[in-house]
Amino acid sequence: MPEFHSVDRTPLATSWQDHEDSYDVVVIGSGYGGAINAARIATARWPGPKPSVCLLERGKEWLPKQFPYKLRSALKERYDPKDNPLGLFKFDGGVDVVSFQGSGLGGTSLLNANVAYDPEDEVFNKHWPKAIRESLANGELRRLFRRVKTTLRARKHPGGHKLGKVKAVKQGATAHPDAPHFLNDIAVNFDGVNPWGAAQRECINCGDCVTGCNVGSKNTLDTNYLKIAKLGGAHLFPQIDVQHVKADKVNGGYRVHFVRHTGSGRKKKATPGVIHARRAVVVSAGSIGSTEILMRSRQQGLRLSRKLGRRWGGNGDFFGISYNSDLRTDVLGWGAFPKTDRAKRIQPHPNPTPDDMRVPGPTIVSTVRYNASGPFRRRVTVQDTSIPLTYVDLIRAGLAFSIGKDMDSGDESEEWRRRFRDVFAANPRLEEGALNYTLFYLVMGADDQEGVIRLDNDGNAKIRWPKVGNQSVFKLQNRLLKQNAKGIGATFEEHPLWRFSPWRTPVTVHPLGGCPMGDNVDKGVVDDRGRVFQANGDIHTGLYATDGSILPGPVGANPFLTISGLSERVAEGLIRDLGGQPRVVRDKNDI
Repeated sequence: MPEFHSVDRTPLATSWQDHEDSYDVVVIGSGYGGAINAARIATARWPGPKPSVCLLERGKEWLPKQFPYKLRSALKERYDPKDNPLGLFKFDGGVDVVSFQGSGLGGTSLLNANVAYDPEDEVFNKHWPKAIRESLANGELRRLFRRVKTTLRARKHPGGHKLGKVKAVKQGATAHPDAPHFLNDIAVNFDGVNPWGAAQRECINCGDCVTGCNVGSKNTLDTNYLKIAKLGGAHLFPQIDVQHVKADKVNGGYRVHFVRHTGSGRKKKATPGVIHARRAVVVSAGSIGSTEILMRSRQQGLRLSRKLGRRWGGNGDFFGISYNSDLRTDVLGWGAFPKTDRAKRIQPHPNPTPDDMRVPGPTIVSTVRYNASGPFRRRVTVQDTSIPLTYVDLIRAGLAFSIGKDMDSGDESEEWRRRFRDVFAANPRLEEGALNYTLFYLVMGADDQEGVIRLDNDGNAKIRWPKVGNQSVFKLQNRLLKQNAKGIGATFEEHPLWRFSPWRTPVTVHPLGGCPMGDNVDKGVVDDRGRVFQANGDIHTGLYATDGSILPGPVGANPFLTISGLSERVAEGLIRDLGGQPRVVRDKNDI
């Protein structure tokens, strides 16, 4: 195996031998909602003894050098609740829609594209509680968004405008009258500095963000919020799959029922258990996971809103490909192995000219916002993406035989020469193949968020959203991608699952809703502060939910900053409910 260009990071997980039967606060899930709440509660000011905090995560802890970088290894990491409960890649859905998330300590931050996108004011429409709209108007929400970006150290790529894929997506949009192009703030480390003491190194532009950063340069939650929680004394327990929550009518608080997964293969073991939450429970297991847990909890007697499982959506996510264009895009990832012959073939000159960087860069670097000044539901976000090392050979061989719509003419012979170089993924000159002249798009918009989650007979979430693929937003996105492909002389390949599925099945990497916010129990599952409604409209004392599940509508762009800002707001309210004073720490010396 080639040498990793990486860091050695100290594990965050607390030994299970040190767990206690009871904690003041139990946080379920380690994505943005759970990590933020664990960090803020553990480091707040308290007039008396600090509340004890534990965080329970379904997946295992992943460190740099452990993420799969070969296709065979990646296929083995698909999550399955029975056969592979510790898998990294989790897929949900069916013929209506397919949803993708990460499973591990840090949640989907381990696999996302790091884009900290400030939501537009129009996101917070009539579906949102009045208090949230007021929070936006008085500047509170924007303050929280800035706080999140500071903690995650999100910034623009210092050489972003020199990347081939960035130039390509910008050129593709030049013919559109209302399509500004800009670099994104991304949670990637460009200087190797970490204020919380987590080992990191600077980004090497390898393109492998969405299969797990083996370099150790992504600012995943285990390098910031979870690290803060750990420094504040919180216990972090991975491999704990929470099943349901029940009110403890004898001792007060809640009893959190879970299954602890250990071992693998024939030594795989699932051990049930219970932890008592004396004062509060924060459900933050993701849009599908949180909804699933609360639905099981309702089956166990917890009285909840009839809106549970409603207003679920995919953030208008869509995908497309501009194949074999006139421009070299340099989108082929090489992972944490920049010194291998393979990486050198992809990147023969690390910086050939001052205005050109022949590297894939982080997965997403820039955005074109189509119809930016039009109605919110007509706005479309298009972003450039890189191909991680794991899938380069598979995709270049597959697309070499694809039949799309060529958007220009006169250069067919050169296009066929590049395509032939990728046949069977056998030609070593990767930088001269058609795939390295290709642009992959992640697209987002405003779907109707009318999907529904129900439990099957095994207690697992199932998504129903008939005819979602027929919504006008996806047809609009497809037209705009064709325009972009024409602008760079490419062969346009439609979203394959959407094109060939008789159900027009979209794929989302941003599942939202299921436990939507509302002004009251008739409109939502939680209030504006993430407090869970009882069926009669009262509030369940000490029961909160905060993650993507509480968003009642689409963001139309990357949603994690929106989720995180709302979670900071929930954490502030929860801390005050417990008698504490919220506090923002600056670095490890401030804890």
